[in-house]
Formats: sequence, C-alpha cells, structure tokens
Amino acid sequence: MTSGRPVRVAVVHNSLSPTGGAERVCVAVIEALKERGYHVTLATVEPTDWEKVRRAWGDVVRPDEEVRLLPFQVNALAIYMRLASSALIPRLRGRYDIIINTHGDMLVFDADITYMHFPIIAVWEDSYSKYARGFWRLYFAPYYSIQKSRMRRRSKTLLLTNSRFSAAFILRTLGRRALVVYPPVDLRFTPGEVEASRREDMVVSIGRFTLEKRHEVVVEIASRLPEYEFHIAGSTPTRASVEYYNRIRGMVEERGLRNVHLHPNIPQRRLEELLLKAKVYLHAMPNEHFGIAVVEGMNAGLVPVVYKSGGPWFDIVERGRYGLGYSSVEEAVEKIRYAIRNYERLHRLAYRRSLAFSKERFKERIVRIVDGYAEYLARRGLLRAG
Repeated sequence: MTSGRPVRVAVVHNSLSPTGGAERVCVAVIEALKERGYHVTLATVEPTDWEKVRRAWGDVVRPDEEVRLLPFQVNALAIYMRLASSALIPRLRGRYDIIINTHGDMLVFDADITYMHFPIIAVWEDSYSKYARGFWRLYFAPYYSIQKSRMRRRSKTLLLTNSRFSAAFILRTLGRRALVVYPPVDLRFTPGEVEASRREDMVVSIGRFTLEKRHEVVVEIASRLPEYEFHIAGSTPTRASVEYYNRIRGMVEERGLRNVHLHPNIPQRRLEELLLKAKVYLHAMPNEHFGIAVVEGMNAGLVPVVYKSGGPWFDIVERGRYGLGYSSVEEAVEKIRYAIRNYERLHRLAYRRSLAFSKERFKERIVRIVDGYAEYLARRGLLRAG
C-alpha cells in the first residue's frame, strides 16, 4: 500500500438489500480494505438497511461513508436498477483513487476492478435459468441487448470471479480472462463441534425457494429413499418464491412423503442444529456459479452430494475428490446411500476442504490485489483523488 494519505476506494454495489452471495462479497471487501487502512466509500443505488444486513450476517464493518443515486428503495426492475449504478461511476471519478464494482455486471462505465460473479448474458443460454423462458425471457431481453452491445467495447477493468467454472464462461462469452478469487464463507464450526455431534441418517438441502434451485428434484430423490429424513431449508423473499414454496409443499403432501420436512425462513440457530445432526448435504441446482451453502454444509461435517456441473462440482468438490456428484435422480439416490454408509471417512475430507474457502483467505487475496493496483497507480502518478 502506498505511503502518505489513505488511498480512497469506492465500492459500487447496486444494493445490499438482497443479502445474497454478491452482497456478502461486497461487505467482505469493505471489511478487508478498512482493516488494511484504505478510506472506503460504499456507492449504491438506494439506501442501505444496515439493520437488515446485521440480521443476515451479524455485526459487519461499515464503510467510512456512503453515497447513493436515489434517496429511496426500489422494489421492482431489479436487473435494470443494476445498470443505474453505472451512473454513479462518473460521479466517483476524480474523488476516489480506485473504483471497485462488486455486483458484477459489465456496466456502461468501467470500474477499475470488477468482481464478476457470472457473465449475466450467459443466463440467456442456460436452460435452467428462469430468464430462459416465458415472461422472464421477455423481461430480460432488453437487458441482454444492452449487455451484448457493451461487450463490443474493449473494457480495461481488472476482472475477478468466484470460480473456475465462472471464469470459463467469462472467457467464452466475453473473451476475457478473469482471476479466480473464491467468495468468503463464514465457517462457523470447529473440528470439536463436528466430531462431537450426534448424527442421524439425514439429508439437508439449503437454497431460496426459487425455481432455479430445483427443490422438486430433492423431493423426487427423497421419495426413493424413504429410510432417510430430508430437510429443505430456504428463504421466501418474494411473492414468486412463496408460490414456489407452496408448489413444493403440495408435491410433498400429494405424495404423502413423511420423510420430507420444509423449513421456510428458518432461524440461523435452528439451521445450524439441523446441519449438526445430518450426514449429507444435497445440492440440486445445475450450473451454480459457486455454491456457498455447499461449503457451509461441508464445514458442519456433511458429505456433499452435488449436481455434476458448476462451481460445486468443478471448484468445491473438485470432480469427486472432496465429495460426490450425480447427473440423474437414480445416481443421486446411489450416491446418498454411499455417503451415509461411508460417512466417517468422507466427512473429515469434506470438512478439511471447507477451510480453503474462509473469509480470512478471501480478504487476504482482495488486499493483495488492491495493494498491487494501488502501487501500480502510484508508480505512474495516476492516483486520482485529491
């Protein structure tokens, strides 16, 4: 890091309101840079509800200051409000030395560093995405066109991403290489807690009640394994997600599945209790960009059984090295039985692997990258802020 006055960094993120994986990255970047001694400003489209952030993740390190484009919250047209954050970047130039975009889209105006969770235009090609069909395809079409035209401009932003899987898509769709920086995961459990827990023949699956999470596949798998208990936990943040939850509940009731238990909006403490009782973490979403919930399950001592695609398969379990994979319901049934029979051996391997994705490792990498960028600017006399 350069000597003299603190280097001023602006972190641009559309909104922290979703409190999802992208927002967790944003908050961790702020924490890492503040601890390093940078002056950090958070730039958003709408005001930040810090109480909601605290409820999601506990006490977090706040930025030195905040700037926002709008004085009110926006509850509609979410992907288009991401583009609105682009209007913040010209306002920040000259006031800040480094601008970091953590919500990840390619914006009309470039940040210096962009953490791209996944090239958003690639979801158009993903048959599992909600944007690939019906109303959502029409809704997404203008955004796709804007992003497609943006690709024609040569961007100078330094690209970071969350997995080798996402990096491959970025190279294919944008023709750009991205540096992989695994997202921060709150690793809550010690080896002692994991080993002391009394386990049952139980399977846990975690994910928002939304179509792309494919909880109906978990229900189908559970119907073929009546000897095991299945628990599906997730939030219902929108009306559509409530409708999807009701659909899954209807499936369970229609089939009379007494071994399937749904937990909408479960408190964190109760979720941790479930994780410390189960033996298997089942992940049903194909093409997941990374899969924080998979790592959280492994950290609790569960053996991961994941769909053979995306970050969970290629990055987290490394094609079967640290967990099991499946590509059909029949194969998932087989792998879950294998995981439970071999739990004692497999869970220790999974737990050790989870430690590679700690928040501390993420922060160390982010600091090295931003330090290097600041030194590069200083050597060339390009630090902008006065």
